[in-house]
Amino acid sequence: MPQFRCIIRCMKSRVFVSCGQQDKNERRLARAICELLEKRGFTTYLAIDVQTILEINERIIWELKNSDCYLLVNFRREKIGEIKGVEQFRGSLFANQELAVAYSLGFERLLIINQEGVKPEGLLRYIGINTETFSDNDDSLRVVNRALRRAGWRNDYSRRLRAGTLRFQDRAYNNLEGWFLHLDIHNHRPDIAALETTARLSGYARTGRPWRPSEVQSPLKATGRPGFSHTIFPGSHESFDLLCIGLDAANPAVQVPGVYLNSALDLSPRQPLPVGPGTWRFHFEFLAIEFPLLSVEVQVKVPRSLGQRPRARLLSQEIA
Repeated sequence: MPQFRCIIRCMKSRVFVSCGQQDKNERRLARAICELLEKRGFTTYLAIDVQTILEINERIIWELKNSDCYLLVNFRREKIGEIKGVEQFRGSLFANQELAVAYSLGFERLLIINQEGVKPEGLLRYIGINTETFSDNDDSLRVVNRALRRAGWRNDYSRRLRAGTLRFQDRAYNNLEGWFLHLDIHNHRPDIAALETTARLSGYARTGRPWRPSEVQSPLKATGRPGFSHTIFPGSHESFDLLCIGLDAANPAVQVPGVYLNSALDLSPRQPLPVGPGTWRFHFEFLAIEFPLLSVEVQVKVPRSLGQRPRARLLSQEIA
């Protein structure tokens, strides 16, 4: 039987903004840069200076892992000398710390903009920078805007977990027979695998009705393997069985198709969800080690019989 593919509404790309905030002018500029990015369709996290290793680990590293792009606006700090009559200044210590972490996390979208006279120290000495420098605060926003245009960043780019193709397949597995709904989950990180990627149904509702929590919160079946989690390698994807519209052979007395979950809940026969024919919304959650939670909302048109093809489309996806 034919497969159905959804039209995906993409998550907004998230930019980690590392920008000096030493005085009110720099803080004003930092907010203006975030507003510029948000007008381009991005979401932003504005990094603040932190002092301790604990703060770096708990806040900065987590926010970097939860971001798709990295933007550094490096202001001059104390003067450290002159070279051939040109004044040399230190850059931001905190910015260099964040840049080192970002580089180690394998960011592919990384943009560095220095103020004139900033000496390339630390990691900046070894990274090729092809953006123009800015002279002062008034000039910096214009330079950032031009750099973003030249870089061609898209606001649908992601390096986190992300939902991909949604499709129905007519098959039989583990006493369930009918239409299995599969969803591909992509790992867009280039540097680490998404270990123990697990899915669950958190809630559902008929369209236009309030949400209700799922009676079954157990992990959903990992498609194509005997288990309930996947290791998703960098730049790769794996699939999950979201639900099955069909029959449970362990309960032959029930001949009316129902909506079942192929989950780790070890009950036989399974109990179908209280979902009848019509249009329903299902809310799924996907979690992996060192990845933020991915929430996905799927709309499913449940038919009255197995002879009718069900339909599904991805309504939304977002990172918690």
